[in-house]
Amino acid sequence: MRSEFIPIRVEDTNLEIMARIVKAASRKYNCDVEIDFSNNSRKVYFVGDEDLKPHITEEVLNMFDADMASSKD
Repeated sequence: MRSEFIPIRVEDTNLEIMARIVKAASRKYNCDVEIDFSNNSRKVYFVGDEDLKPHITEEVLNMFDADMASSKD
């Protein structure tokens, strides 16, 4: 007896969500993040002043640190 399976495509969307958060933070610094998740592609490109990357990264990490600190209370 053969069983029929429904093909299920599981995607990890964490990278896309994180890219969109970084994109939003980048706009504050007049930069951008181009995101292409079409056709099984996972490409994220930073567009802007490379010297601002550490500031943008720090801002995004601080968002998560603030959430983690408040959840410990």
